Parts: sequence; C-alpha cells; structure tokens
Amino acid sequence: MTTTGGSVPDEVERAAWIAFSRVSGIGAQRTRRLLDRFGTLAAAWVAPASAFIGLGLDRRTVEALAIARRGQEGRRDLDRLQEMGAIALTWMDPEYPPALRMVSDGPPVLYVRGRVEALAPPAVAIVGTRRATGYGRDQAERFAADLVHAGWMVVSGLARGVDTCAHRGALAARTPPGSTGVATVAVLGHGIDTVYPPENRSLAAQIAERGAVVADYPLGTGPAADHFPARNRIISGLALGTLVIEAPPGSGALITTTYANEQGRQVFAVPGQVTSSASEGCHRLIQAGARLAICADDIVMDLLPSLAVLGRDGATSTLPRSRTAGPQLAFDIADHAGRPAGRDPGDASSPLAPSDHHSGDQVGDEIATQIMSIVRDAGRPVHVDDIVRACGAPAPEVTGALMLLELDGILRADGTMTYAIAGPRRT
Repeated sequence: MTTTGGSVPDEVERAAWIAFSRVSGIGAQRTRRLLDRFGTLAAAWVAPASAFIGLGLDRRTVEALAIARRGQEGRRDLDRLQEMGAIALTWMDPEYPPALRMVSDGPPVLYVRGRVEALAPPAVAIVGTRRATGYGRDQAERFAADLVHAGWMVVSGLARGVDTCAHRGALAARTPPGSTGVATVAVLGHGIDTVYPPENRSLAAQIAERGAVVADYPLGTGPAADHFPARNRIISGLALGTLVIEAPPGSGALITTTYANEQGRQVFAVPGQVTSSASEGCHRLIQAGARLAICADDIVMDLLPSLAVLGRDGATSTLPRSRTAGPQLAFDIADHAGRPAGRDPGDASSPLAPSDHHSGDQVGDEIATQIMSIVRDAGRPVHVDDIVRACGAPAPEVTGALMLLELDGILRADGTMTYAIAGPRRT
C-alpha cells in the first residue's frame, strides 16, 4: 500500500522524486526503502554511493543511478512540466489518486496533463482489443457514455480499437447536473509529451480538457512494445472495476484483468457471439468468475459498496485490499511469463513479490562489512566470484554493493573483475 510522506514536497524534493523516477530499476518498493533510510528523496539524491548498500540494487541499477546523479534532469523536467501546464504527482501529494494509492506497486511519480481533479472521482476501466469489430466499438462507446452519465469516470489506454472508442464515448456523454464535467483519463505507455498512436493526438487534447492524460514514464520516453503491458497496472489501479470488451486470446487487455485481480478489483466482461474469436477472452473471463455485464447499471450496482468505502469525494484512501468485494478470477487469463511485474523489472515491487521484512540498514552494514573483511583479509585483489561465494548473498546485491563502494573510492577494481582496498585519495 502506498503511503504519503506527511507533507507536500517542495521543488527540491519534487525534483528528486522525478530524478529517481528516471532511474531504471527503482520502482515502488525501492522508493520506500530510500524513504525509510534517508527520510527524503532529496537527501537520498546527494548521499554517498555506499549509503545505498543494502537496498537490493543490482549492478545495472547502480550504473543507471550513477549516470542519473551526474545530471539535473529532475530540475529540467519540472521546468518543462510547467511550460506544458502539466504536473508530477508523488505519493506525498494529497491529489495522488486515492484508488491508486491503495495499490502495492502504485508508481511513486505520476505525470499528469489536464485536470488533476479527474483522478479523484470513482472510475471504471474499459479495455479491449485494438482490432475491435463494429460490435466491440459500439459497446465501448455505449458503456463509456452510460458510465459517465451515471457519474463515473472512464479510464482507458488511448490505444486503437476499444480504448479509442471508450474515450470517445465518455467525451460525448452528458455529465450529471452539478458535476465538474470530467469524463475520462488516458493512461500512456510513454511520456505525456508524446502521443501514440499519432492519429489520436486530437483525442488526447480533448481528454486533457475533459479529464487527464497520465503516465509514470518520464518526459521524453517514447512508445515501446514492453511499455504498454506495464502501464496496464495503472489503468486497473485507477479504477474500482475493469470492464473488458472484446479480447481475443493473447490480447493485452487480459493482462489488465490479471492486475485488477491481484489488486482486489472486480473484473467485468461483455459477452459476444460464441463463435467470435474477438470475444473468446471475454467468455473465458466469465467462466473464470468475471461478472457478465450487459449494461452500465450492472457495473454501477456491483461497485456501490466499494464506492461507499472510498467516498464520493475521493478524500479517503481506505479502499479494502481484501478480496471480499467480489469473487476473484479462478485463474489468471493472461500468461504470467509474458507479463512484466511492473515498470521496472529490476524492482521487486510486484504484488507477487514477497514482502521485505528486514532492515535495509542492517543488511547494508552486513554486506559492506563482509565485503571489506573478505578483501582486507585476502591481502590481495579478490575476484568478484570469490566475494559473492564468501558473502552468501544474492549475486546482484553483492555486485551492486561492490560498485557502490568503488564509486565512493573505498574499493578499487583493476579491470579484471577483481577488487582491492583503495589507497589514500589524492588531493
């Protein structure tokens, strides 16, 4: 569960959150460890490299962090966001989406272009195939319009097919009297300064006016195939329920239902013709326990208990993480082997990852002490393989710790994967 830091970050702290969001391999769980150890991310950003030992950073993440700390991307991104009229929300901000706050791997930074209030109302995600049939397109527009008319937001991914039709249906809907007029949120698999597919550029602009365009990818990040499955955890996390409209076997929409299932959110599916391959995934979802939906009322009535707990103003963040809100799917429709555990594969922030109960400081001290003792006692350069064997800790953590000690000038590497105690630093 994502928690706040208790105070709204100032510009220095917000820039640090943005800077860390650019480091591949640092996601939700490692961000929590950084906050536990340093108190603020601003303090973490300027801490000596060896202070990161024990945070479970592998060598690739350490290298990415070292490169990132040489620049001022966080500050530059803040300026660019201001020019765009966009913002970067962190866990510390009260505007951070309450439903997403209850997800274990909710992104530490959420980039938002449009109306931030669009993230507060209760929402339903609508997902489906990019190759929607006429039936699928019609159902996506119908469900989206009816949900908005009933006072709910529609969340989707701005992709071709069902996503595009869901956004259009939401924008065309008549909002309830007295509402703010917000209708839909688009979650991107790239930076909010990019639109993909390009033909949806005008649609994205309309969404920013009547809702919000959001992403957890930093500015300048372009679309890539592996980004889109990962962003689906945000689509399901922003919503109290996920509706699937046409999903053939292997559809990315089924990955979204796996995330929704893990997050304790209800899954709905629209049936199609039994001979239609486009609806095969929906039928399998229904067989596995998803709720069959034939109209928006089916969804609204089913989600009312969750809505009552969340609060219509979105002010509370006590949505139950239990799975009592509705029957969970009997099995995962999506193939786990093809589904990323989150935006940063190196970060153990997946809902499926075991929780981390040990003290990062204690483990860090132990690993550093072990490494230094091994190298010092050897009296000669020691190969990394021997250090890993002697430590008995996971190889990625040991090699990451070695690099951090090297960056601080405590150890030196001779280029053949051997390490020795560094001599006095030259002044």
